[in-house]
Amino acid sequence: MVGLFSKEKAFCTVCKKELSHKHKPKKSWNVTGSLCGNCHVDLMKEHFEDDNDNKCVLCGATPGSFNLWKSKKEWGVQGWLCKPCFDQKEKQDDELKKFCCLCGAKVGFISYAPKKEWNLKGQVCKNCWNSRTKN
Repeated sequence: MVGLFSKEKAFCTVCKKELSHKHKPKKSWNVTGSLCGNCHVDLMKEHFEDDNDNKCVLCGATPGSFNLWKSKKEWGVQGWLCKPCFDQKEKQDDELKKFCCLCGAKVGFISYAPKKEWNLKGQVCKNCWNSRTKN
């Protein structure tokens, strides 16, 4: 039985099995009618793999759609990254947050974000912040 109140039996469009739960196909799949769970997953995998976004935007590797990572907003990278590129970007980001971008000193518990007009990437220590704001 498919619906709560309907006594009409429904069948999968692809494999013709009786449905216990209907799955609706996406328009881009060019399939009309309801799908069973197995056919829905198969079509989803097939069309997901055909997507051109399955490449790492930095190195161009194609590890598969399920092995790509979303980049962080502050990195300024548009698209997906493979695990090695993601780890490398994360390590660079951590280095920018741990050390002062002007003098290279280790940033303590309190760090300062540089002003936009300074055109600096990373964090600034207290001494560099004070010397920049006094001038």
